[in-house]
Amino acid sequence: MNIDIEIYLKRLKDFFKNDREARMDMFGNSEIDMDAFYLMVAKRAAINSEKTGDPILSPTQMVEIVTDLAFKDIEKEIEINQYIKRQEEIEKIFMKTKDGFPPICLN
Repeated sequence: MNIDIEIYLKRLKDFFKNDREARMDMFGNSEIDMDAFYLMVAKRAAINSEKTGDPILSPTQMVEIVTDLAFKDIEKEIEINQYIKRQEEIEKIFMKTKDGFPPICLN
């Protein structure tokens, strides 16, 4: 690994380790696997380093990585297809009566 990337990762790790507020701003209350985060950052930093010579990620790139990791956690908890199927079943139960009023359901 490039020394610039190693230095960047070390500073990033120290930053999130020492600044709880920054960690909360970046990750919220989600339990993101930090090892996976740093691995993805390292891969993206290598790509940036090859293209521009600078391994530092843009804010957009950081958000993309955090979003990808967050969605992986959600996918483990919920199967998207099952969720969609269940929502469709629930929508069949409700009947729309008049514009401007919520749908109703009879027991």
